[in-house]
Amino acid sequence: MVVAAFAEVGRSAREVLVGTREGVYSFDQKATLTTKTSDGVGLVLGAIRAGDKADLTLKTTYSRDGFDLNALFKTGSDSVDVIARADNLAPGLRASISATLPDTQSGKLTLDYNHPFGHATAAVGLGARPKASLALTTAVYTNFLLGVEGAVDVSKSSGGLDDYSVVAGYMGPDSQIALRLTDRLSTARLSVVHNYARGKALAAEVSRPLHQGSAVSVDFAVGIQQRLNNGALFKAKVDHLGVASLLYQQTLQGGERATLAAQLDALSPGSKPPKVGLAFDLA
Repeated sequence: MVVAAFAEVGRSAREVLVGTREGVYSFDQKATLTTKTSDGVGLVLGAIRAGDKADLTLKTTYSRDGFDLNALFKTGSDSVDVIARADNLAPGLRASISATLPDTQSGKLTLDYNHPFGHATAAVGLGARPKASLALTTAVYTNFLLGVEGAVDVSKSSGGLDDYSVVAGYMGPDSQIALRLTDRLSTARLSVVHNYARGKALAAEVSRPLHQGSAVSVDFAVGIQQRLNNGALFKAKVDHLGVASLLYQQTLQGGERATLAAQLDALSPGSKPPKVGLAFDLA
């Protein structure tokens, strides 16, 4: 089996409840246009309106022989986000360098190493006061994973960990369960997802601090995701505050994709107007 990276454990539940690759809950107005030049440079022009503010973005991508270079430009900003990644430097090894230029202190080097028995991710800042992190996951039994993560400020003389987390997970073909202890093991988050039929999934996540006291708050969200007969994606979720969210995403024959999302307070429907987001992705 391929051992998931520390950050990937529990990702399937986040796909349902938040959306990362597709079906992303967003309540702004967005439009993107994707194209590619004759020499292989990919261009993604985006426009987003959030409230009364509108911004344009331009993302450029170039890939060749296991090397990727991405750059993101934003209106109203004099900086550029750049990521360069090289795959297969050695069997299972990938490296990337990211920075927000021209800030010379923002650089970060990340190394990913994947092995049949485990996965390691190491990252270190390239500035004058660098921070470093290391995350490890391993398979302790078929589909059962354990992982640890720690971060340290290299410039400090104390040498102690600034933050650390652990995760235990089960990643089966139809169900996944992940338990994370984060914020120096002070917060617990349990996420569960179950694919109960082809193209249909249920997910739930519960988070709470581990300290004692009557004021301890418990956050949770439950959601459903399913692929409809016409190929459209439908999602719905509700959280501990009674906020309900809905999403409908349709991919057209030409590859264009339209997404409609809405959010409202189900406990007090008239207390504030619902949020509505509309996105168009044009290929």
